[in-house]
Amino acid sequence: MTVSADPCRRGARGALRLAGLGLVGLLSAPVLAQSGAPVPLFPQTPPATMEPAPQDAPAADPANPGADLAPDATDVAPGAVTAPPARSPSGVMVEELRAPDPEMAGTLDAENGGLPADLWAGLPRPELEALLAGIPAGLTSPAMRDIAHRLLLTVADPPPGDGAARSLVALRLEALARIGDLAGADALLDRTSRPLEDEAAAQAWVELQYLAGTPETACHRMPDLLGRFNHPVWQKWQMVCQIGAGNPDLALLGIDLLREQGEKDDIFFRLAEAASSGQTAPVKGVAAPTPIQLAMILASGRVPQADVKVEGPGPLAALSRVEALPLPLRLAAGERAAALGGLNPTGLDRLYEAVTAPDPKGLTLAAARKASPLLRAQFLRALKAEPSPAGRAGLFKGAMLATSTGQQGGAYGKLLLDQIADFRLTVGFASVAPLVARLHILQGQEDSARAWLGLAQEDFNAAKDEGAFARLWPVAAAAGLVKEASFDQGRWVRELGGDNARDLADQVLIILSAVDGVVEPLPPHADGSPATKPKGAVLLDALALLGPEGPAGATAMDIAAIVTDLRRAGLDPAARRLAVEMVAHLLRPV
Repeated sequence: MTVSADPCRRGARGALRLAGLGLVGLLSAPVLAQSGAPVPLFPQTPPATMEPAPQDAPAADPANPGADLAPDATDVAPGAVTAPPARSPSGVMVEELRAPDPEMAGTLDAENGGLPADLWAGLPRPELEALLAGIPAGLTSPAMRDIAHRLLLTVADPPPGDGAARSLVALRLEALARIGDLAGADALLDRTSRPLEDEAAAQAWVELQYLAGTPETACHRMPDLLGRFNHPVWQKWQMVCQIGAGNPDLALLGIDLLREQGEKDDIFFRLAEAASSGQTAPVKGVAAPTPIQLAMILASGRVPQADVKVEGPGPLAALSRVEALPLPLRLAAGERAAALGGLNPTGLDRLYEAVTAPDPKGLTLAAARKASPLLRAQFLRALKAEPSPAGRAGLFKGAMLATSTGQQGGAYGKLLLDQIADFRLTVGFASVAPLVARLHILQGQEDSARAWLGLAQEDFNAAKDEGAFARLWPVAAAAGLVKEASFDQGRWVRELGGDNARDLADQVLIILSAVDGVVEPLPPHADGSPATKPKGAVLLDALALLGPEGPAGATAMDIAAIVTDLRRAGLDPAARRLAVEMVAHLLRPV
């Protein structure tokens, strides 16, 4: 299912905000093509919650911000991170020591990849609750997923005001599960068990945990959750766990109980009864299972029908692991799961291992124009099998041309990066230097990109690169590696395609001006109070504004306005990450 954004609304919003950017003389950008937005995995209206208890579990082995964050079952292992240092007050003062606020528990701070502790300064708590609940499901932008991960795991000062029925730490856990960040969600639970006292957060975590391939972890918590909550969904999850554990008689009792209570999920009951009776035939008549229906299918060991349709990082990742399904379906599901953050590089690589290693001679650059999950898997398999770095250079180029900017910045790009570690900074590799530099930048490895950027520029200066550098240096400029003013704009436009590329060039320049230009402070409100917004609110506004599609579904003016807001809030690294992704999206390699 796809949902198209309204280009008129986006364009109008960007035009209204453009005046504050100081981008005089640049043409307004047309609306970019919209990509499909995934259907939310979890209910938007949460079930009833319980008041959380004050007792918390001790901190234990929180997530390493550099680890693979996608919930690919056994491949995710939290790394050790030291607790944030205490901040000493200035001057002479006496203050009673207080226990850390479990509402603001986390694993990151400004010293280990997190955001500033004053994220929520000045933001009323009810507004923060609404913003956290509004984080979109299924973020396809690597930049936006990284921002959301850091924001949701940062140890921050509590916001002012009293809260509503739900706790902030529960809202954060639910958001982490919603974006497919199971490693982040588990790291938060290592700090405090309080989120699982909230029914909606617990349900979101159980769904993702089970479908990510670690049912034993979800089922271990089930007795406690079943005793705490009354919603029928917990009895269904208990039945899923009973079927998976080989206790069909207990599951049959659960079916009778739910029917007596008036539950009407006939598909689930039919699947549960078939599982209890030992049926093993492929499932029929369930083309679009809900997450819990899919969990019952998986628990019974049956195969979903070949044309099954699911959405969300957990269900897609689960589908990719069903070996009896047609391989093209598994590959498509796995790549979509990776795009949503639900499958990490190791899990994606394991999926690609199911593809027969191809003949490298058949993987021509022309084939890259017909990009598909199978083709990308074949390129990676061929790269692994090719012993010569020089031979891998051509395969690497084809793989880059067969991928989107989001894939280059995500799990697939990480797998490609592993395959080019032995590429040498020599003239023989100059033809792929722009692509190597681009990949390093999109993977957040700017230092490694510098030398390859220099090699690519040498080819450009010798007029040998056939326009590749024209699509690289703006990406490097957005990352802060080069200065826009150091390049001949006229030659750049000609290299892009002359008059036909002027509109594209204007869109790129709008973003570069926003990321490197002077940012004027907002005028104060009518009552004289400052118009600045809390840092966290600016980030959450950006997530909500861009939605699941991220920069790929926005206009250049939208991105420039968001970049300016982020810089005004002192969040320059996040602004650059977003600008890099958008410029790279506009200037795809050809």
